[in-house]
This record gives sequence, structure tokens and C-alpha cells, in this order.
Amino acid sequence: MLPGLRRLLQAPASACLLLMLLALPLAAPSCPMLCTCYSSPPTVSCQANNFSSVPLSLPPSTQRLFLQNNLIRTLRPGTFGSNLLTLWLFSNNLSTIYPGTFRHLQALEELDLGDNRHLRSLEPDTFQGLERLQSLHLYRCQLSSLPGNIFRGLVSLQYLYLQENSLLHLQGPLPKGLCSCFSHPPSSLPTSRG
Repeated sequence: MLPGLRRLLQAPASACLLLMLLALPLAAPSCPMLCTCYSSPPTVSCQANNFSSVPLSLPPSTQRLFLQNNLIRTLRPGTFGSNLLTLWLFSNNLSTIYPGTFRHLQALEELDLGDNRHLRSLEPDTFQGLERLQSLHLYRCQLSSLPGNIFRGLVSLQYLYLQENSLLHLQGPLPKGLCSCFSHPPSSLPTSRG
């Protein structure tokens, strides 16, 4: 041990301080800079901060993540924690969603990707693994077509929002439990139920 450190630790106040520091629990993950965090339910709100990417230091317990009105362009696998129930990414600059980005979000119930005018296409397995997803927002993107069976496996989907896209028809069946499919104009999309 260094002589200076030994003298410091021999002082009663220093030893007491060291013991107190060792007794502290490990700190919980902190809230990302420029975001607001709430504990119940675990929520991270990072809206309208001009983020160009998803913050890296999201607490793993986050259930609701609000990232709307930013400048996010790309979503990659491993970006989001598996506890998410709600994910809002509307009004960004999304142009690319890599395959597998949402695959491990098995608890996700609501996904809002609407109003991303650079989002022109989606991969067939974009929503794979989202078996609890109830509401999917894809309104006001530049989608002209969607891959056949893109909604396969979305057994809990009840609401699908597709307004203000250039879709002429949907290939493949829609989920059986779908209550409403909103498009513009409402009757313009021929569909079949699977």
C-alpha cells in the first residue's frame, strides 16, 4: 500500500468515509442526458431533443420509451431493452430499420413509427417476435408497398394505422384479431384476413 494512502486511511474520519462509500448500494442506471425519467411505470421521455440516434444509456427496466419528434434515422438490433411495452418513434427521420431490431421486444404492446417520411420500405421480418403487439402505427410514411406476410405472427394486433401512405393493396393476410385497419381513403386497400 502507498504510504500516503496508509496515512489517509489511518485517520478516523477517512476510515469512516471509506466504510460509508463501501456500504452504498450500486447506483441504478441513470436517466440519459436531456431526457426525463419516471419510476412508475418505468418511463424514459426523450422527445423533441434533436437526437440523431437512440440514447445509449437507457435504463434496462424501461417500459415506456418516448422518442418522438427527433432526428433519428436508423434503428438497429440491440438498441432497446426487452421490458418495453410502449415505443413511440413517430415524427423522426427514420429511413432504415434493420432486420431483428424489434425481435426481442416480446412484451411490446404499442409501436408508433408514424410520420417518418423517409421510411419507404420495410423488411418482411421487421415485426417478427412481436406477439403481444396490439397497436401498430405506420401512418404518414412513404410506404408504397409492404412485403407479403409482414404482419405474420402479430396474433394480438388489434389496430393498424396506415393513413397517408401510397399503398394500393396489402399482400398476404391480416391478423385475425384485427379490429381496425385505418387507411386513407378507408376503403382503398383490398385485404384478406388470415
